[in-house]
Amino acid sequence: MSTKNFVLVLAVAAVAVTGCTAPVSNTIPEPAVTASASVELREHDEDHGVPAVTWGASTDAEVKALAADLMGKFATTQVTSRAWFNALQPHMSADYQESAQYIDPGRIPVTKILSDPVLVREKANPMSVMAEFATNNGPWVLSLHRSGQEEPWLITRIAPKDS
Repeated sequence: MSTKNFVLVLAVAAVAVTGCTAPVSNTIPEPAVTASASVELREHDEDHGVPAVTWGASTDAEVKALAADLMGKFATTQVTSRAWFNALQPHMSADYQESAQYIDPGRIPVTKILSDPVLVREKANPMSVMAEFATNNGPWVLSLHRSGQEEPWLITRIAPKDS
């Protein structure tokens, strides 16, 4: 093989070899995740920003007393619409306030509460509860929700049980 051919073969081989290598990157490689960083991420992922809420021993009594008071205010039909709304408004969720502002208390068929509330809730959900009442108009349900352990219980719905 002549020197000229040998140089040509070397040049072709050099081009072929450089075409097989990875291109040079201008990016800086990301640092490896350390054990403390992964623990920190895991801890954040576990709570998902959801407040820790429990249903304590005193919660039943607290919710029953509140529900009885609120249902009594709801069944107070011999007052003006404004007085009726003002009595319940501090205990209403924003969504329920929107609906309740149009309720005419004179048209509410419940005028007597015939039983203490019976609480119905999912065991795994300490943030929502329904209080069922026997009334002169059949069974009614008052639904309550709280957004955190120290947050107030708010009415989300009051309606006949079968509706």
